[in-house]
Amino acid sequence: MHKLVATIRRSALSGQFATAFVARFASAILGFLTLLTASRLLGTYEYGIYVFLFAIGSGLGLVAVLGQHNLLLKHYRMDAGSGAANGVLVRHNVVWLGLALAFLLASGAVVVVAERSLPDPYDRLHLAFAFAAVFAVSEYLQNFFRIQRRFALALLPREIVWRGGSALLLWLGALAGVLHGATEAMVLVLALFVAATAFQLVHLVRLHGSDLRPGGAVAAPAERAVWRSQSLYFTANNGVHALSLYLETVIVGAVLGMEEAAFYFVALRYATLLLLPVAAIDTVGLPMAAARIQAADWSGLQRLVARLSLASFLISVTGALGMLVVGPYALALFKPDFVAHLDVLLVLCLSSVVTAFFGSGVSLLMIGGGERFLLVNNAVLFAIYGLLLCGLADVLGMLGVAVANLVLTLSYNLRMSSWVRRRWGVDNMATAVLRPSVGGGLPRPTPHPVPHAAG
Repeated sequence: MHKLVATIRRSALSGQFATAFVARFASAILGFLTLLTASRLLGTYEYGIYVFLFAIGSGLGLVAVLGQHNLLLKHYRMDAGSGAANGVLVRHNVVWLGLALAFLLASGAVVVVAERSLPDPYDRLHLAFAFAAVFAVSEYLQNFFRIQRRFALALLPREIVWRGGSALLLWLGALAGVLHGATEAMVLVLALFVAATAFQLVHLVRLHGSDLRPGGAVAAPAERAVWRSQSLYFTANNGVHALSLYLETVIVGAVLGMEEAAFYFVALRYATLLLLPVAAIDTVGLPMAAARIQAADWSGLQRLVARLSLASFLISVTGALGMLVVGPYALALFKPDFVAHLDVLLVLCLSSVVTAFFGSGVSLLMIGGGERFLLVNNAVLFAIYGLLLCGLADVLGMLGVAVANLVLTLSYNLRMSSWVRRRWGVDNMATAVLRPSVGGGLPRPTPHPVPHAAG
């Protein structure tokens, strides 16, 4: 661990790392505060609808960004001579986002009409579409400022202001007598989300406003074709990622009931706490890894990735052990009857530990040209996962859903780790620190361009 800290200090990124780490943990705490507030102010059924709509909106938003945040990470450069090229890229991103937003708004309008004949809670789906539109823009802006190394602007508006402010706004709504159920809760949360995203959007316009004006420079046809192909791959992969994050909650709500969805969403969020080290370390560590890939420094990449994975794994294991003790009390904070499903929470926590063990494997694959492999791999895995999910859910209920999640997580990360090893001879598992001879400099073809980063 001390070697990793020394590496971060030498890279002059210690301040940004501290910002990212604190913001990620504060975001989780504030997110739980908002969930807890909603659970206390809403009945179990209405709370289940709230998380049901939230899950659908978040999943749609991840897809609706159309991979433009990934395209940005792959091609945006911070060197002084890349201003014009960056402007063309951002203009391309905004056009694609605009098309996605238009589609979401049109779909939302159709849903509003169709809802008149739909039963509850499906007559509230327009709120999920509205949330998805804002989420897509927010996801892009967060990644844009992350690449700019402006971590405060990347993380604070959504992760701190919106999440923390949502809890306060829900309480104020209840005191004012306007919070009657999931519909009003979604409206209040969405209004604040719009404000936080608009703040980031203003800063984007200040940086690239001239590139977004009518008649601005556009990419050459050949470059547009490459970007279009990559965007479609990213979109497909993000769709699969969205399914992995939110499909289980949606299925639990639709098949088992909104009360069960309320519990499962809370359990997933507790398990996600164990992945915060991965998110925080990746926020700063990924640009450092990108710099080593650009320099074809495979031995340096191996050392860095092994330390990042080990740090993530150790922190995650510590959190999982703590959850064994505090899990019942943590679940009881929301609803006392949630404690009966502690076994589901523990299986989901084990799934998070597995993810932390493999560290940055998926991120390395995405910036190294593995989009096609990821898409084909995900298509096969999720076909099997769908069958496993339905079978286990029918036999074991929510516990079966959690077990299916664990099987998918392990299979997925093993495949990603295999690709990274074949591509660069790099072992991204936490145990790689025990085998320094693994990888470390096997000659590999130069991968696709990645963002310039100081290492």
